Amino acid sequence: MATFERYFIDDKTPHKERYTPFYTRIDDNESIAVMILKEFGVDPVEGHLINGHVPVKAGSGESPIRANGKQLVIDGGFAKAYQKTTGIAGYTLTYNSYGLTLISHRPFESVDMAIREGVDIKSTRQVVETTLERKRVKDTDIGKSIQAQVHDLEMLISAYRKGIIKEKSY
Repeated sequence: MATFERYFIDDKTPHKERYTPFYTRIDDNESIAVMILKEFGVDPVEGHLINGHVPVKAGSGESPIRANGKQLVIDGGFAKAYQKTTGIAGYTLTYNSYGLTLISHRPFESVDMAIREGVDIKSTRQVVETTLERKRVKDTDIGKSIQAQVHDLEMLISAYRKGIIKEKSY
């Protein structure tokens, strides 16, 4: 809404974005983050809350990792309008079987600079969390579902071999 207001209202007072209690009460509060994770059926030991569209003032030392690592704020921030506020060009959060990585991006300067210096967008990686043992498909919810289906099929084959289930003739 603040962006919309900027187009039509010269007075800068309403341009300031106000955050709802969700953002102000949860911010950097691990117990509330854990409560929300549980409410959605997410294991608070492994789960994280991911918030976007909230500028992180990284240039002023503000961290996107909050609530003892339970909350990650990953505003994209590629919009030049926010880069003066944030000091960066946003974040990208990646996840793979080894863990979570947060990547912060420096603002894109210019095409000329990219050609002259051979640099596009400079990014810095920060490992948020690593797993001691690599997560495999069987460790995921879908993997557990597949394992249950395999078990059911094995039981069906066993019942067939024992003669409990007879082959249908068509």
